[in-house]
Amino acid sequence: MNTLFIVLAFINLATWILMGSMFFSYLNPKPIFSGNSCSEKGIIYPSLSVVIPACNEEESIGKAISQLLNQDYPSFEVIVVNDRSTDRTRVILDELKIIYPQLKVVNISDLPPNWLGKNHAVYQGVKEATGEWLLFTDADVMFSPGSLKKTVKYSMENKLDHLTITPDITYKGFFYGGFISFFVMVVTGFYLISKSAGIGAFNLIKRSTYQEIGGYERIAMQPVDDVSLGKLVVMKGYKQGFGFSKGLISVKLFDNLGAMLKGIEKNQFASTNYKVLPTLAYCWFILFLHVYPYAGMFLGSEWARAMCGFSIIILAAIYYHLKKYTVVSLRYVLIHPLSAILYFWAVLNSMVKILSRGGLKWRGTVYSLEELKKHTI
Repeated sequence: MNTLFIVLAFINLATWILMGSMFFSYLNPKPIFSGNSCSEKGIIYPSLSVVIPACNEEESIGKAISQLLNQDYPSFEVIVVNDRSTDRTRVILDELKIIYPQLKVVNISDLPPNWLGKNHAVYQGVKEATGEWLLFTDADVMFSPGSLKKTVKYSMENKLDHLTITPDITYKGFFYGGFISFFVMVVTGFYLISKSAGIGAFNLIKRSTYQEIGGYERIAMQPVDDVSLGKLVVMKGYKQGFGFSKGLISVKLFDNLGAMLKGIEKNQFASTNYKVLPTLAYCWFILFLHVYPYAGMFLGSEWARAMCGFSIIILAAIYYHLKKYTVVSLRYVLIHPLSAILYFWAVLNSMVKILSRGGLKWRGTVYSLEELKKHTI
């Protein structure tokens, strides 16, 4: 039995050494965007269209749209697609149009077949867009002054075709913060492994690139539309940038931990293209990588326990390093295994619910699993 624990601890430590080297070496070159003003010497800004899908966003949409329309970008438009909202979203948008004549509003009352709601809304918004660049964002994302200029300038200077940025995340509560820190680390790890990224809060893309990769028609039934968009950019050979916000953009993902666990349900099974065995393998990997080191501190020989301890030290170093880029806090290392168990449950719950329901239910609409599988990339 001691030999088994030594082998498990060794594999776990080797994996964490590899993960640590990836985080430390690949994150350092990534830009950190703040909300401060930037130099404009010699910059001719291209026209920009900001496209925002909105479904029942009455709590945040007024403030979010006002912040965007008060940006000092020289030539831009904001297009909000009201996607079958049943709250006051449409009323608020009508009021904003009086204050901001440059605001475009598209109202959608029906969802055609073979489309997810948000994806169809973005698609309709792009049809109304006139900009050389497109920015896809959400109705609850808050933009600091100068955000549009700074990101477009960076994209032009670095000859990017696509730029995506992780937002600052606002939250309340120790355990919720711990789970968000864990989730941010997982998402960042996915980027490091896949070498492609897409964050729904901020996807800035050249219109020509968007058209060449097939646009949202290509990902019409993708629940993880932001990730899929970034994946297509890389697959087609275009240049992608990935950065972090420190005061540039912010978002309140969900009200609490329970709401977040329910909210990420639509994405987790989709990330494995709705395949059971890869999903179960991923669940096992979550437990082994993130929970075993803590349990292993009390199992096996001194060598096995020591290796598990080193795994936790590397994990803590990653948390400390990520503080430079994200909301991750070192103190959340203490509840890291609990956050991992909750994430493990969320992934399994996503798979079980979608399989038992025969499809994905999101914002009151059920999408057939058979159709979802046909449109994976």
